[in-house]
Amino acid sequence: MPDWGLSLYLEAEDGLRLLMDTGSSFHKLERNARALGLDLTCLDAIFISHWHADHSAALPDLLAHVGGKVPVFAPRRPSWLMRQQLWLRARQLRQASAELVEVREARELLPGFWSTGDLGGEHALVAVLENAGLVIMTGCSHPGPRRVVEAALSALSGRQPHALVGGLHIFSYVEGVELGAFLSEHGFRLVCPCHCTGLEAKKGIKDAFSGITLQCGVGRRIEL
Repeated sequence: MPDWGLSLYLEAEDGLRLLMDTGSSFHKLERNARALGLDLTCLDAIFISHWHADHSAALPDLLAHVGGKVPVFAPRRPSWLMRQQLWLRARQLRQASAELVEVREARELLPGFWSTGDLGGEHALVAVLENAGLVIMTGCSHPGPRRVVEAALSALSGRQPHALVGGLHIFSYVEGVELGAFLSEHGFRLVCPCHCTGLEAKKGIKDAFSGITLQCGVGRRIEL
């Protein structure tokens, strides 16, 4: 069931299960998870890229569904105005006894999973694959996809980049070409533009990127 938003389910070889962002509707999140054969009650952690509703509104209901206290890794707390708008959600989070972990600096959150650190109210998730390299996962890339990539590569200096997956917040063909060329120059081998990436930007990425460009959508599986 499609929706405007983003949620990525990650499962590591050691069995660790992590959900990045929740989308805006728990009903749709849970329905899609069941269709894919995923059990959201088995999550080991939740990663929130930023506090916009299309990435985090389903979090209170998800925590109630999980039924246990799991860590929620998030960037800085919302601004005063956003807190006013999200006061009900904040109360629901407290009722769910969420273990909110505010991430400010780049660091390892769980074995093999890093945060880029807060880049201005948003951070990205980086999976370290021993045999492949770095997989950078973005929510919306509001700070700019280049800045997100550079932050990830700086935090994990010496590691080979492999893939960029998620919302890139670019819309024009020229922006796509520039990003595709940038990723190629840095040795990326796969890109999967999602969510807030315009159709023209996706075309530009595909035309300029030397690796594999995947179409994103509900139910897309990527094995690395």
